[in-house]
Amino acid sequence: MEMAFMCKKCKKAFRKDMSTYEESDEYCPHCDNHYVLDAKTPQAVVGVEGEDTRVDNRMLKDDRMKQQIQTRSVITDDDFSDLLG
Repeated sequence: MEMAFMCKKCKKAFRKDMSTYEESDEYCPHCDNHYVLDAKTPQAVVGVEGEDTRVDNRMLKDDRMKQQIQTRSVITDDDFSDLLG
């Protein structure tokens, strides 16, 4: 099985026989450019995906703004007003 390749460096086309492919065949026969690149394996990453922050910036925390902390309670002060006197 023969495949055709093209070198990015010298812009010349060449053919390689893939049935007898060796490590020396990883180089361009015209300019000796190493045209075979090692494959990259994907790494697992945990991240946050969102829309473009220039359009929708609700995911970002603005340190200039005072954070509003709302404390909600089931019991209100009005519930005990009749017991206090």
